[in-house]
Amino acid sequence: MCKPKITQTQVIKNHLLSGKSITTWEAIHLYRITCLATRISELRQLGLQIKQERINSDDTHWQVYWLDSSYIQSYLAGGGHNE
Repeated sequence: MCKPKITQTQVIKNHLLSGKSITTWEAIHLYRITCLATRISELRQLGLQIKQERINSDDTHWQVYWLDSSYIQSYLAGGGHNE
């Protein structure tokens, strides 16, 4: 029997729930996910309280996304249904 395929949204959710931040470059490098902003938007629509910060450096910029550690603890303590 085939194992169900995990979605890109679930991959990013699992990454954030592990306490790590993520950028578009990391999503591409680690998971071959090129549409991180779309996945973040989907997770926010599901209720995840994702934080973000714009980083500016050497005439370029990018976004960093993460979940606060207190939010992660609360989310996991609630069985993952705080959304």
